[in-house]
This record gives sequence, structure tokens and C-alpha cells, in this order.
Amino acid sequence: MEFYEAVRKRRTVREFADRPVPEAAVRRALAAGLAAPSNAHLKSWQFILLRDPEKRDQAVVDRLKARDMTDPAAIERFLQRFDQEELKKVYRRSLPRQQSMMLEAPELLLVCYRTKPLADCRTWFELNPLASAWMCIENVMLALAAEGLFGCTYTPYDAGALKRFLDVPDGYEVAAVIPFGYPKEPPGEGQAEDLDARLHVDGWG
Repeated sequence: MEFYEAVRKRRTVREFADRPVPEAAVRRALAAGLAAPSNAHLKSWQFILLRDPEKRDQAVVDRLKARDMTDPAAIERFLQRFDQEELKKVYRRSLPRQQSMMLEAPELLLVCYRTKPLADCRTWFELNPLASAWMCIENVMLALAAEGLFGCTYTPYDAGALKRFLDVPDGYEVAAVIPFGYPKEPPGEGQAEDLDARLHVDGWG
């Protein structure tokens, strides 16, 4: 697939076909992640694929505590904390699938990165390990799209129990949990963005 086509086709998907993902496609996508630039050329990224169903269930439900929120009234109560309507629309789509997408996806990927504790960071520069981890993640997601595979990037609120369960070493954090596979339904087209409304030359004004 041509690069700009992969960028255009890359979509967030939370429902998956009951179809195994070829191992070669997984490895190509992860290799694409490792090709991303990184802070100080460290590339301190590690991947965990959760394939054992029992272990995945424990990780997602008991340690990650992904929400299993399908009751519309409960969702609306949860949304009362937000003011932005666009954000509420996103949560109405995502909350009912937050737990099930991770349990039902053919593959579940954790992307870990090495960093010092957030409480010790005093400048934006010190967040470079997180920024470069997301460069790695986006390379993975684009490579998956090129393979006809799609998923969802879920950022944990608190991954402490998950890290302990999976024996993630001290000094590493979980940047994202990514369920992925072949989509249950073809992903829709993305909305075209107005570049000119966001482009500034020689200053904001």
C-alpha cells in the first residue's frame, strides 16, 4: 500500500472479525515501530503480546480495570464531568467497547518504554521518552493499516497493577494497550480536515 493511502486508511477500530492475524504481519508492524526516531537514539521500547486468553482476561479485567460500561444511563452519568460535546460523542462510542475490544481482539499489544518517574520530571524535555514511544506506536498503527489491520490505542490511567502482573521491570511504563485485528466491518472514511485553518507561517497571527 502506498504511504499516503495507509495514512488515509488508518482508522480506530474496536470490533474485530474472528480471523487470526498472520504472524508475519505482526512482526512487520512491530519492526516498523522500531524504525521510528527516538530520544537520544535510545529506542528503549519493549513489546508484550498478550495471547493467553486466561492471562489476558486477568490483565484486562483485574489489573487494568478496563471499563465494562454498556448501560446508556450509566454512560451519561459518567459524561457529566465533561463540557465538550465532541469528547462526549467519542466516549459514547468507546465506553461500551472499552473492555470487550481488548478481550475479543485477535491480538493485544502493550508498548512499554523506559523513563524516569513522572514526579521527577521538571521540564517538557524530560518527557521525550514518552513522545518517542508514541512515534513508535504510530509507525506500528500505520504499518497495521498497510496490512489491512486496525486497532485502538488505549492509554492506561494507572498501569501499576498491570505492570506487576506482567513482570514489567522498574523504570518502564506502559504507553499504550493496543487491541488489533481484521475489522468486523470495513472502517469508514475519515473526515477531511481544513489544513489552511491550522497552518501558520512565521507566527500564529
